Amino acid sequence: MNKKILAQSLLRVLQSPAERVQFQASKTLTAFVEEIGIGIVQGKQIMFSAAHKRRICEWLRAENIDPATSPDAWADVNRAAALELGPDEKWAGLSVRANRIALKALRGRPLQLEGEAIYLPPRANLECDVHDALEGVRHDSVIVVENWEVFERIDDLKLDFQPAGENPLVLWRGSVHTSVGASLNFLIEYGRAVWSAPDYDPEGLAIASRLPHLEGVLAPPDDVLRDLLGKSKLQGRYEAQLPGAQATLDQAKQPDIRKLWAIVKTSRNALPQERLCINRSPMGT
Repeated sequence: MNKKILAQSLLRVLQSPAERVQFQASKTLTAFVEEIGIGIVQGKQIMFSAAHKRRICEWLRAENIDPATSPDAWADVNRAAALELGPDEKWAGLSVRANRIALKALRGRPLQLEGEAIYLPPRANLECDVHDALEGVRHDSVIVVENWEVFERIDDLKLDFQPAGENPLVLWRGSVHTSVGASLNFLIEYGRAVWSAPDYDPEGLAIASRLPHLEGVLAPPDDVLRDLLGKSKLQGRYEAQLPGAQATLDQAKQPDIRKLWAIVKTSRNALPQERLCINRSPMGT
């Protein structure tokens, strides 16, 4: 069996809706059932019960793969970052922009680059190579934003940024098609305190929990978050993400992750970070 393809197939099984137990009997999954003994082949379908899925989680962890990892996470990381995601750096598959990251600073604060203070226009950002950023960027902390829309509108995000310091660097986490691996590499090598601005759902918190040098998670006050989750109508999103993220979150030790997971878990709901963005004109007036 090709272990990379197998891992991706198993991650898709785990991250499917919790109630789904039937999956197409691909050659990869059929070989897994026959060799490992997890699951039941029934004609052209394979049955993976909740108990089977728990055993798949254990199998993946034994292979040094986090069950919350995106099945596409190896699509655009380099060899070093691939080792952070799985057992073999050869799983990497670089794209043209794989080593580039998107950066900015908060409203009214400069991007410190090559000894210069650069003030970017509203909703603008600087894209650069990871190695160039490591050489030239001078900030004491980093805010990692999960979604591109919120990264663009970071100054509209109703969060208290003060815990992240006076002038934090703002970094887009990237997507599976662009720069997740590059962002990860940058954070590892940059070595500054990292603050996550995630989605408040199982997957978002699981992603935040795996960020290197994580100092904390930016979030609304607890009572506000509970109220927003109570009004959200994304229970389906919560349920769909739970199988792939619960084990990671239940074992988390970072205080903010533990607190926020307790709130989200109690609500059994999800809150995208876009819901915290206030409306402003494109020029920020």
